[in-house]
Amino acid sequence: MKNNIRAARSIQKRLIVSTVSIATLLILTSWILVFDATKNEVDEVYDARLGQSAKILALSMPSVMALAPDLRDKVYADWSKVISNVDNDTIDSFPSAGDPDDQNLFFQIYTDGHIVFKSLGAPEPLNMEELYSGSVNLKRQEWRYFKLKILSRVNPNSYVVVAEKQSVRDEVVNEIALSTSLPQLLLIPILAFILLFLIKKFLRPVNELRLAVSQCDVNKLESIKIAHPAVELEPLVKQLNYLLSELNNAWERERRFTRTAAHELKTPLAVLRLNIENALASEDQISQANALNNIVRGVDRTDRLIQQLLMHSRIEAKQQSLFKNINVGALIREVIALLAPLALKHHQDISYTGPDEYIIQGDSMLISILFSNLIDNAIRYSGENSEIKIILSVDQSKPHHNTVEVFVQDNGPQIPSAVRDKIFEKFFRAHSEKGDGAGLGMSIAAEAAKLHGASITLLPYDKTSLNTFCFSMDCGK
Repeated sequence: MKNNIRAARSIQKRLIVSTVSIATLLILTSWILVFDATKNEVDEVYDARLGQSAKILALSMPSVMALAPDLRDKVYADWSKVISNVDNDTIDSFPSAGDPDDQNLFFQIYTDGHIVFKSLGAPEPLNMEELYSGSVNLKRQEWRYFKLKILSRVNPNSYVVVAEKQSVRDEVVNEIALSTSLPQLLLIPILAFILLFLIKKFLRPVNELRLAVSQCDVNKLESIKIAHPAVELEPLVKQLNYLLSELNNAWERERRFTRTAAHELKTPLAVLRLNIENALASEDQISQANALNNIVRGVDRTDRLIQQLLMHSRIEAKQQSLFKNINVGALIREVIALLAPLALKHHQDISYTGPDEYIIQGDSMLISILFSNLIDNAIRYSGENSEIKIILSVDQSKPHHNTVEVFVQDNGPQIPSAVRDKIFEKFFRAHSEKGDGAGLGMSIAAEAAKLHGASITLLPYDKTSLNTFCFSMDCGK
């Protein structure tokens, strides 16, 4: 059969990788958005500059256009010559001459669709659409242009065109993008280092819990303690400590049961072995019959002893029960019916007095064991021809709850004072001479009552001249 269990993954590693990946994606997305916004802003600024340049030229051109063509060409040629001869190192000495980077710009003056005036290096007429601004390709380079009409009475059909290389704008955009992206890209390893440090620090309680759990020893189940507790882990640690405590209690109960069973079964098994040896060694039938009868009684005693040990183990392990509605009157009558043959065997009179139906909340198995042990104890130790009474009464005098009381009485020999103080102790046998049981019957009844918030007491003998056990339990209205 295939193993469908997935391999364990590190929460810390997955958290770091996912956080850094998301942060990197967000940084890159932010950079792309900044790049796009920067490009739009640069285009707007440079378009505005082109428009401004076109407006300046359009305002200054009417006087220039009024000059004679030869004179106009000579003035522009002299100006262009000055610009071309200016050295880059001394450009600041000629602020009036211009900048060599102006080669990235050109302008053209059109009249009736023909160029009448243009800057040095300007191309032939552009194939422009009838728009104020746009883009055009010249010699595999993209240029951005702006066209504006010249208000001139001499040449009314004149207009000016100012153009600029698109690469100039792209260079500015790239520089801005690079200057903004480098710090953001440097943030990624810094962020990864900070996240690694913080995640390790904040996951320290988890690692401490993992180490504490891995060091738990089945032979020594101690509470888990974390040096740096966390609110999120507190319920988990509390539940783990509860489970470890319950597991330790279960181990203790098992060891205690094993020791008790070994100790309590040792004597009856030795007696059984002795009776078996006597039966095998007997030569007459009477001696052999007596030995076999002793074996039967020994088996019965051993069986009851085992039943009591198992019952005590179940009561001890059952710390919490699912309580349901129980008709305590009907349950007591069922227990009496089961034990009636044992009472008849001893010629005893057993009776029940009380309501046929009264509902309490409890575990029916535990309540049944409780009353079985009380009644069985009365049957076994009250003697021949005794009278046993079971009385159920409900005290309704209290305002918010009723008190259910069950009295188990017998008129057998008075229980001695020395026995009364120890009768609910484990493994205490008031009638050890009878060699019956493990001394757990009354202890089991007391434990079952305790699980229901009830109690069992042995009432004083002098008030009723009867051995009276009282089971008392508070119930709701």
